[in-house]
Amino acid sequence: MFVQKIRNRTGSYSVYVMYKDKTTRKNRVAKVFGTSSDAAEIDRLVREARQWADEEENGLSIFENEGVEHVRCASDYDAIFESLRQDQVRLVGPDMIYGTLFDRIGFNRIKTGNDALFKGLIVTRLYAPKSKLRTAEYMSRFMHKYYSESRIYRFLDELCFRDGRETPADAVDVKTQVEEITFARTREVLGGNVAVVFYDTTSIYFESQEDEFRKPGWSKDGKTSNPQMVLGLLVGLGGNPIGYELHPGNTYEGHTMIPIIQKLQRRFNIGKPIVVADAGLLNERNVRELEAQGYKYIIGARIKSRDDQFKAHLVSLNLRNGDSVCMPMERNRRMIVTMSDARAHKNASDRERGIRRLEKRFKTGRVTKEHVNNRGYNKFLTLEGDMTVRIDQSKIEQDSRLDGLKGYITNIDEAQLTHDWIVERYRNLSMIERAFYGKYYIMGSRLLTPIDNQHDYGITSFFYFP
Repeated sequence: MFVQKIRNRTGSYSVYVMYKDKTTRKNRVAKVFGTSSDAAEIDRLVREARQWADEEENGLSIFENEGVEHVRCASDYDAIFESLRQDQVRLVGPDMIYGTLFDRIGFNRIKTGNDALFKGLIVTRLYAPKSKLRTAEYMSRFMHKYYSESRIYRFLDELCFRDGRETPADAVDVKTQVEEITFARTREVLGGNVAVVFYDTTSIYFESQEDEFRKPGWSKDGKTSNPQMVLGLLVGLGGNPIGYELHPGNTYEGHTMIPIIQKLQRRFNIGKPIVVADAGLLNERNVRELEAQGYKYIIGARIKSRDDQFKAHLVSLNLRNGDSVCMPMERNRRMIVTMSDARAHKNASDRERGIRRLEKRFKTGRVTKEHVNNRGYNKFLTLEGDMTVRIDQSKIEQDSRLDGLKGYITNIDEAQLTHDWIVERYRNLSMIERAFYGKYYIMGSRLLTPIDNQHDYGITSFFYFP
């Protein structure tokens, strides 16, 4: 429907609501709203006509249009809501916002077996992340998109594409398409320069049987007895994604980083970026491999695991809040150490809680000589004779002398980049942790097909909305 204002021979104007007859394809009059020569009255008639046409096509509006004189009372609103049916209610906000961003970034160029379902799953995952069953219910109730849970599972199988795996002739490598579009966006956001990359891993556990890919291993969720998979994620500054890979659950996380960096470096021609990673990911072997291949890096340093002579020297420097120092190391490496009062307070609080837990275990008789090791706060335990275990106060005192100190190891020459720049880049590593919890990324995984008992592995979507 549309509003038409027609000038009469007398100079007055008549206001109509028109519609197109589907049979004759001619315009017909739906309703006449009046005739007037007064400009203000004509404007009022046009507003009323537009509101009437809108209500005829879309139902009664809860809110009045600006300038309409009629004011609805409570009974008017009751009548509106009573006339509404569930199938007339549609949640349009998420689709308007996330759907627009989805298209603007370029993900609408990805072709799948069901593009509408693909986009719907992404938008739903952003707005209301739920299980596959709850996702199907949400989409049907609020988006008027009706897909069964099994249909969603089968669609996710279509998105799983692995080299060497028998796939249909028309199979689409969606992961590669998504990563290419994502990286193009990342390069654009970063001004065309991907000079620094951040890498971290997380584990995904399954309450199912072990197979050739899902293997028991170390779990960040404490589910070490369950089959695991290792997810490695590489991002740029600001948490902008670059790529990811999946590995069997028994893979040492330190062995996952260099292959993905090399693969994506060749694929996207990004040169050799500075690699930033947590200390747990880089053992001496990996660090030497990075150096041999010409990579610069920034990694966290485990100060408390260094020898006593090193720690004694560090304590003797008497660093104050905000101070930093550069300490030369072997093989052209150097360690930058910073001091923070806030970090010192946190270190002391964490240690105090750990000691209280140890004391509680003493009272219950659950501490034996088997607990004397260097794991966690058990490092404060010592064995006297053959049977007596006690908390060693001298170890606690030695540990407290390092409160507030944080180290960063790098092979970047001091003349090239300042201490503050290196420390700030390492602090940016925290953004990748938020990525794993879905704040920036959508990673819908399809890891087991209960319908046909096939085991497919792959991340089906990987998106970032700045």
